Amino acid sequence: MEFTQEQIELIKSENPNVEFKLEKEEVLAFYSLGQMHGKVVRMTDNVFGNTKNGLFVIENLNGETNLDFSNPEDWREVNVDSIEFSLTAPNEWGGENKDTYQSLLNINSIALLKK
Repeated sequence: MEFTQEQIELIKSENPNVEFKLEKEEVLAFYSLGQMHGKVVRMTDNVFGNTKNGLFVIENLNGETNLDFSNPEDWREVNVDSIEFSLTAPNEWGGENKDTYQSLLNINSIALLKK
């Protein structure tokens, strides 16, 4: 994966601005979560309580991989039967660290970051 310079700056930023944030049950509002697809977020997981910045990508939703999130209204009443999403960040060796998740219940909070 190639990151833009702006994405790298946001991922490495210690104190970025937050465009909007979802916490606990709000994460299940898929139409809001879809607006974060392909963008840099700060996510805290429910498993270990770790907070990480990275590029958020919804890899698969209900078996579909070709997803269009350009109109949030299209996603207001979607049922999420299965989902796979990832959080990817560049590492110091020129590669990347990618964490993949199988459930929205793994997200404690997620915030869309902006410059």
